[in-house]
Amino acid sequence: MSAKHLKLIAVGLVVLLLLWGGSELLSRGSDSVTGSLALPALSQTDVDTISVVKGTDSIVLAKQSPTAWSVSGHRAAFAAVGEVFQALADTARPELVAQAPSSFARLGVDSAAGRWLRLRGGGKPLLELIIGTRATDFQRVYVRRPGDTHVYLWLGRLAAAVDRPVDGWRDKRIAALEPDSIVALDVVRGTDRYALTRSGERWALNGQATDSAAVARYLERLKTITAAGFAAPAAVDSAKARAVRRLTVRGAHGVVLTLAFDSTASGFLVHHVAGAGGEGATVYRMNVWDVDGVTPASRSLKK
Repeated sequence: MSAKHLKLIAVGLVVLLLLWGGSELLSRGSDSVTGSLALPALSQTDVDTISVVKGTDSIVLAKQSPTAWSVSGHRAAFAAVGEVFQALADTARPELVAQAPSSFARLGVDSAAGRWLRLRGGGKPLLELIIGTRATDFQRVYVRRPGDTHVYLWLGRLAAAVDRPVDGWRDKRIAALEPDSIVALDVVRGTDRYALTRSGERWALNGQATDSAAVARYLERLKTITAAGFAAPAAVDSAKARAVRRLTVRGAHGVVLTLAFDSTASGFLVHHVAGAGGEGATVYRMNVWDVDGVTPASRSLKK
């Protein structure tokens, strides 16, 4: 190869390097100006409505008070609402991965497949974000702002925070009790029926001495009674007709709570008979071990 040919090749390589360097600078400059996913800093005090829409399905959460939200007419779990704001506040910088509409369907951020997260406050839109499919590591998700062609890879809990059915947003607390306020408990567990009563600092089971440590653990277990889920509407009437267990909690001024439990093949259906807590006519699902915890066998409490 002649010296002339080598010189031409060297010049060509220099030109290619200059062109590549220029394109990199231009692309970086473009990303820094139009490719930045800058979201407003929002808190629960700013927002009164959260909606998650996918196709024709929509879930709407509405603020009832500073500490209470509803979802589809039911009481929402306050912690679940808080997870949305925590996820939006994740500090990891989203990574720009695409900037062409041809990538929308593949990444799940098109108008048909994407989940539209909308936050409103005072009747005004505050944030709108299209959430697509998760990346292969399941810790990141593709997101896009409506009207923007840039698609980002978001690291954090955003997908988990919004990717849940209506029941996943609902509050599963059946009741919350303060042990010091309880003066008596009546438990019906099939043929095992007993009354646990307090006299000062001592407890008696049907008038007999108890295992104080076991009673203390039982009272601690009653602080929060939580369901595993909710019963299908068709199971509601049967649950109320075939209760096989019952728990009645009494305070200084009378009955604080009464729950009835209907046994099923996979656990128990639970509903309120009297007292505060839960959502009135709602029938909950509880696991066997959780029901055993709130309606223990009398022998487990004896001294």
